Amino acid sequence: METPIDIRDRETITHEDVLALNFIRNASRYRFRGHFTEGLRSRIIQLLDPEDVANETKGIVTEGVRRYPLARPIKMLRIFRRPFNSLVDIEDEIVNYKIIQKYLPAAYFAASSEFIVHYEKPDGSEIVLCGLQEYVEGETLDPWNPDLIGAVKSTYSGWAPRDHQDPWAFAERKTHVLQQHAKAFIKYLKKMIRASGRIPDLAGVGNLLFTRSATIHLVDINNISTIDHSNEIPIDDKGYPACDKSIESLFLLERNLLGRPVDAQSDPYLLFLSPERMQRVREIEKKFHASIANRGGYPLAGMFY
Repeated sequence: METPIDIRDRETITHEDVLALNFIRNASRYRFRGHFTEGLRSRIIQLLDPEDVANETKGIVTEGVRRYPLARPIKMLRIFRRPFNSLVDIEDEIVNYKIIQKYLPAAYFAASSEFIVHYEKPDGSEIVLCGLQEYVEGETLDPWNPDLIGAVKSTYSGWAPRDHQDPWAFAERKTHVLQQHAKAFIKYLKKMIRASGRIPDLAGVGNLLFTRSATIHLVDINNISTIDHSNEIPIDDKGYPACDKSIESLFLLERNLLGRPVDAQSDPYLLFLSPERMQRVREIEKKFHASIANRGGYPLAGMFY
């Protein structure tokens, strides 16, 4: 008889795996599917409408053409990988999300309902933190792309309505709206840094998305770093220099999306963007990625929920 596997350790997650969880109730209205990318801190599961899943294979006919649309998630279920020793430890983790809620308007992050469950796993039981998070449909906003404005415009051009006479003019307007949202988003993040001494993880691939409606969203709402102004480079519980890389990401977002020069000697960039410190950060980053690869790691090209 096959030994049951903790759902957090499964290579893939199926609908049946989720139904077998002791804390799932009245789930007939949903189909569950493991998300196509994984986070370092959470297992990510899509909640889908069963009819939408059926249409993926049987198709739907629109104007005489049969299409096979991919089911769009209704919500995202996150199951934290990290073991917690007590409710106090979990409450400390939830504080991170509360900081996001305090300093960022709801329009700029993927809201989540956090909840605690008693998980009956194969080798015993433990308390586990989960989240039922808003699904944001959008494209990755990559601050490291030096032609970020061009990439955004190209995406919006492809999103222009079929009957639009000038897709590029449509893209120009949408990009301008996104830039206005980005200005506000950056302003709120800087306020968070000044007031709380914290910064969310802006560096993970897919952590920032932009949408068809020209809004910007932070989707990793739990990994928040304390700003350390010492010469020591802080690393998170996974060995990643998240604080320094997030500060760098903020700088690049401001420069590459807003298309304006940014003073690297200004707050909050001054300490973190010195050439010597950035070189040390790169060395730590290399070790982190090597350690992930050596232990068969998780896909890094996707949302770090």
